[in-house]
Amino acid sequence: MIELYIARHGQTEENVQRVLQGQMPGHLTQEGIQQAKELRDKLRDVSFDRIITSDLKRAVDTTRIICEAHDVEFELEPLLRERDFGIHTGGPYIKISHALDPSAETMEQLSQRAADFLNGLKAKDKGRVLAVSHGLFLRVLQAVYHGVPVREVEKMENAEVRILTLSPDMHFSAVIQEETGGTAN
Repeated sequence: MIELYIARHGQTEENVQRVLQGQMPGHLTQEGIQQAKELRDKLRDVSFDRIITSDLKRAVDTTRIICEAHDVEFELEPLLRERDFGIHTGGPYIKISHALDPSAETMEQLSQRAADFLNGLKAKDKGRVLAVSHGLFLRVLQAVYHGVPVREVEKMENAEVRILTLSPDMHFSAVIQEETGGTAN
């Protein structure tokens, strides 16, 4: 059994500027740093067996702050990266629609990454795990976990944490997820 804590990174300068970050590094704002510190304090008494983070700067910086209260080294995990928006990356927020350029990662590919992460975690972990990632990826991960469309998963705020329980008999498959009609980072 795995108790999986999922957390979104703190607010970034790019969030404030309404830039579609995708797989850009991202830079925490002072508010984002404060959010990460509040999350650290909220999780201070939770004992983690493993801490995993997206390898993008905004998630790593958030994780470093959280780890100040934990005696666990964190690991980088590229599967936890935000959606690759292709040529749209770095531009203004857009409505995610079927009109995205073919250079963008599809929702099917994003769903597969989420399923791969959950299945891989379930295969090799036990106990309590913290995974720090990004808005849209975490929505898709929760949709895969619950077997529901992405639109049914409430958006996570910056530095928000949710808990999922993974049992040994669970298998996660990448169901085709419809576009969300919104933005994320």
